[in-house]
Amino acid sequence: MPKIKTDEQMRSEYIPKIRAFADERLTSENAKRIYNFLHPYHYDTGGRHLYQAAKGILQSDVYSEFPAEDNMGYFETLDGNGLLKWLEIAKFADKEYEHLPGGYEKLKAHSLDENSPMYQEYQNKLWNTAIRSMALTLSDKQPYFLEFFWNRLSYIENILEKGFPTRNELNEKIECEYKKVFGAASEDDLTSFHSEVEVKSKIRSELRDISMTVEMIQALWIKDDVLGDAYQFFTEESKDNQVHLAVFEYLENAEHDYLAERVFDRVTLSYEDYLDEVKKLPVDKIIEAAYKIVIFSDIQTSLDPCTSNFDTTQLRAIASFADPLWSIYEEWQDRDVSHMDDLTDTIKDAADRQTAANKENEYEIDPDPFGFDDEEAEDGQEP
Repeated sequence: MPKIKTDEQMRSEYIPKIRAFADERLTSENAKRIYNFLHPYHYDTGGRHLYQAAKGILQSDVYSEFPAEDNMGYFETLDGNGLLKWLEIAKFADKEYEHLPGGYEKLKAHSLDENSPMYQEYQNKLWNTAIRSMALTLSDKQPYFLEFFWNRLSYIENILEKGFPTRNELNEKIECEYKKVFGAASEDDLTSFHSEVEVKSKIRSELRDISMTVEMIQALWIKDDVLGDAYQFFTEESKDNQVHLAVFEYLENAEHDYLAERVFDRVTLSYEDYLDEVKKLPVDKIIEAAYKIVIFSDIQTSLDPCTSNFDTTQLRAIASFADPLWSIYEEWQDRDVSHMDDLTDTIKDAADRQTAANKENEYEIDPDPFGFDDEEAEDGQEP
């Protein structure tokens, strides 16, 4: 399992990189595509950042634009994507209204031209702003995801430029790393047996020839130093100095950790987004959501990479869900009866123990029913 960095280390290492990316490399042409690549990882579950970005750009919100629909409860169950559609209708669509008693107007029909220059200009700003908002939110609320977020951005940018990484591209990356290692090596390193250079050379050969899954390629591609990471694993985990076995185990661990972190990341962000939405609800609605919050929290805890014991096949299946948190919750609802049985048994056990304690107190025997009481004993008198 990778070493855990502190929140401050995450901020100091990755915030400058992310800011530079947003300010210098993020263009309006690829911002939407990058956002759509990030979306499966649930950095913006429900489109919350998109809607907030649109509010800032358009200087408005759906509640002020559509007061009648607001009073009728149209927006209570909508997520950010749903609210975004209404706000865009308010600002860019041709609208037809239905007049209601009391001077209110309710939207009856609309037509939105998404190819209009004004709409396109707004779209160019929207995706840039949303991605920046996502990064800032992570730095404030979830700094432990900054490294993963940065790796995602770099990985996605490369995909947009070159397509998904191939095995040949990974081999080229490893070859470039080895050339740097070889070029910086001293004469002693090059001639000594089992030196770091020699071991990395063997690791390089094994990685070049061994079979890899797509997840293994992706897990290695986003690492800053594949050979260095594999060498560290070899020195810490290898017992027999067998490079082939060490590389095989290293790849299995890299794939497992990559999937575990990806699943946990998506579940946690989805859970955090749900909490943010619940906090905006009236108290009675928050109480109704309490059970779901508890189960969501338990699901998140169960998938923590530091404590979970799911195998790679299970993690790959979970990662394939459109939204792992909600998919697992739906599965749990079908099995909740077992939870209630456990709870019922717990209540019965507690009741049985209390019944036994009550009986013991009720029939407690006086060890000397005809003896003197304390005061009479002190006076030397019989009762």
